[in-house]
Amino acid sequence: MIKLMKKRLTRQESRAQTREKLLEAAAKIIARHGLAGTSIEDIAETAGFSRGAFHANFKSKDELFLTLVEKQMKATIFEIDELHAVTDSVEEKLQNLRTVYPRYTGSDRDTFLLITEAQMYALRNPRFGKKLRALFSTIYDDLIQSVERLQEQMGCKDPVYAKQLVLIGFGLSHGLILHNLMDPERYPDSMVSDSMRLVFDKIFSLEEMSLGIH
Repeated sequence: MIKLMKKRLTRQESRAQTREKLLEAAAKIIARHGLAGTSIEDIAETAGFSRGAFHANFKSKDELFLTLVEKQMKATIFEIDELHAVTDSVEEKLQNLRTVYPRYTGSDRDTFLLITEAQMYALRNPRFGKKLRALFSTIYDDLIQSVERLQEQMGCKDPVYAKQLVLIGFGLSHGLILHNLMDPERYPDSMVSDSMRLVFDKIFSLEEMSLGIH
């Protein structure tokens, strides 16, 4: 039997793989124990590396954390952009966005916890806060542009400012999911999703447009 030789990774590929494993390990630990309760050793050990491997990829725990938050948020933006790109139909775009609107429930709770942890840490750490604000500004600007394009395609006569819609979206999801995590029996996932879709429908006046979205 001929054994296939496993392709040897280049130095750059190996480093990228190590970096990705460190980020994956950090995401799990920080979501459960918070940034203060997570050490560099914890991250490196969980990823299967030494402390030296950590420092070869990140200058500090703060740098890793900011990179992690950026990765998580950009994944959301990419998903929304993909939903826009798959169809030219305004109705289908709205249906897609309505589906993804309550995306932080279920399997995405770790993402929510990471972003919340970053916001709390930013309030106590001005240097980190400055970097996080710059990151959020870039992400928000991308979302605002996406909403403005959709409003233009819909021909909205009196649209709510896109900047307000983005703020409402993040603020609403944040508050609802906090209640869900604190008391899941009283505020189950289904109630969170239904509440977010209810607001989405009102904002985009789906009932009046009769798009047949159920």
